[in-house]
Amino acid sequence: MPLTRALGAILVVAQSVLIAFIPSPVPTGGPDVLVTIDRTDAIGSSDFDVGVSHMQYSLDNWGDPVAVARAKNLLRASVRYSNQHIMGFGAENPEPWPGIYSWDSLDARIQLARDLGLTPVITLCCAPDWMWGGPAGTTDWSKLGTAPTPDHYADFAELARQVALRYPDVRYYQVWNEFKGLWNDRLNTWDAAAYTALYNQVYDALKAVDPAIQVGGPYLVIEGTGSRIGFWGVEPVTRRDLDVIDYWLAHKHGADFIVLDRPVKDVHDPASYTDAQLLQLTEQFEKISGQIHARTSLPIWWAEDYFSGSDNWDLQAVGLASILYHELKGGSAVSLRWEPQSQPNEPFGGDNQNLFSSTLVAGGGQPYPTYNVYRAFHQYFGPGTTLYHATSSSTDVEVLASDSHTMLINKRPSATSIAVNGMGITLSGYEVVVL
Repeated sequence: MPLTRALGAILVVAQSVLIAFIPSPVPTGGPDVLVTIDRTDAIGSSDFDVGVSHMQYSLDNWGDPVAVARAKNLLRASVRYSNQHIMGFGAENPEPWPGIYSWDSLDARIQLARDLGLTPVITLCCAPDWMWGGPAGTTDWSKLGTAPTPDHYADFAELARQVALRYPDVRYYQVWNEFKGLWNDRLNTWDAAAYTALYNQVYDALKAVDPAIQVGGPYLVIEGTGSRIGFWGVEPVTRRDLDVIDYWLAHKHGADFIVLDRPVKDVHDPASYTDAQLLQLTEQFEKISGQIHARTSLPIWWAEDYFSGSDNWDLQAVGLASILYHELKGGSAVSLRWEPQSQPNEPFGGDNQNLFSSTLVAGGGQPYPTYNVYRAFHQYFGPGTTLYHATSSSTDVEVLASDSHTMLINKRPSATSIAVNGMGITLSGYEVVVL
């Protein structure tokens, strides 16, 4: 539908309301920003969709029934993927003794994905204590993330095989998480050789169960802010990260996708950034995608991505919208929202930018502004959506256009008048809309 006909209604995705909208004339003094869309010029199609990675508390059956039901409906409408770790993050130790399995909690999380009609994903982390030197039959949660020792790589691969056998409908597996426990002190970098050795045994075990299973790694935290401020800000990806990725690509037995993890600001970066600077740094996700695609044609999965901790929900929502926008434009395939449900003692979601409030309490399961951002990408710009040439006169206003929808992302904190192909609209500060 032409844009001039599509302006009859707007879904405001930085707020949880649907409003009628009557287009206004362009202001006499001219708009703040000029947006132009050419729907005769298709520039490609989206490969992109979104999902969630569950944490300790997430739509659990012991929560408030009404809140849980409400949150389930939210997820059904907003994401494709539902990811669960095999141990920790809401799942108990799956193999407390060698060869003795405990599946109840993992069963519940996989069944949750099935009940919601989502595509289940499993992250193969973390490892039972006896695989890294702890006593069998006990779980020291303070050491969650300790990597299995090399003499137990085969045991971890066998655990992965048992997981695949138990859940034959699960087709996507991420191997390990953020190189936890895999650091080379001597070389002052991630132990790429150790990770790849573990990964290869897991990959072989999963493919032996079913060659159609899709396996991805290395689930590496991407270092570098890309701001050109200080050492950690120079590049969007550090040299040592690229070395790890190159090693894995060269020595893996195979892979179906590559897994990355990154905040908009490197956690090591001591520099201070304004909200406006952070919002400009979201473009680094697109640049990183280009660097990775220069090395491999594997689909890119963002297992984790973060904007910044703030109790300004609209700022968080617009920051995440801009991150997803640049991931999509960079040709990424999947972005998983870490911790969709607000956890206890996190009223504003911290750095996690939750999608909805806690379902543990009456009245919970309410959508946050971030929720509607994910719903908009999933519903209107999912895989196969034809995208059209769209430009903005300001980097503070980003635009994404399909044949029937236009997303506008206002990264300014104040109201901004925009002319879209000659039609006027004013967006509030940090507002995201779909026309």
